[in-house]
Formats: sequence, C-alpha cells, structure tokens
Amino acid sequence: MMMNSAKQQDMIDDMAMPFLDLAEKLEACRVNGADLDTWRAVLETNLFLWRFISHFLPRHFSDEVPAGAADLLEKISEFMIKVGAALANDPNQDPELIEKVIQLNLNMCDQILAMKSAR
Repeated sequence: MMMNSAKQQDMIDDMAMPFLDLAEKLEACRVNGADLDTWRAVLETNLFLWRFISHFLPRHFSDEVPAGAADLLEKISEFMIKVGAALANDPNQDPELIEKVIQLNLNMCDQILAMKSAR
C-alpha cells in the first residue's frame, strides 16, 4: 500500500520529533542534575526509540535510506544499549558520553528530516 506524499511527509516529521525531544530531555537531565530514576527513564526511552527506528526506517523508507544505513542504525542502537548499561548507576560519570548521545539524536533528527527533500 502506497502512502500519499502528504502522509509520508507527516510521518517523517513524526519520526524526527522524538529524537529532538530526547536530545532536549538528556540535556535537561545533564544541566539540571536529574535524579537516577529520571536518567534511567530517559536513557531507556532513547534505547527503545533507536531500536524501533533501526528496524522501521529500512523497511518502510527503503528508497530514502542509503545502502549500509540499516547496518549503521543497528550499530547505533547497539551502542545505545551499551550506553544504558554503562551509565545505569551513575549517568553523571561520563558527561562526554551523554554529549555523544545528544549529538547522535540531533543528527538522526536531521537525517530523518532530510528524507523530505529526497521525496
């Protein structure tokens, strides 16, 4: 079943927004010194989002997802699993790692939005 272009454009926006939202939440946790439960919830949500998108994008947007991108998405989602495990007891222990996660989310948001121009 083919989606019409307007629906596809809306779906692209809907896929990009959670990455921006999580980048903002991670930054807020970092800046505001969030408690451990809040950190864990945000990191877990981040992991689930990456796992979902690593499977969804290649299957439903195969024309816009470049060759090799599926493997890269899978590697990033595996990285997010490791981040969650590494920071489970003290997310403040590695601010550079948190910054990398924030940047990955912002980059993913940009990459998803760039799919609009590919249509």
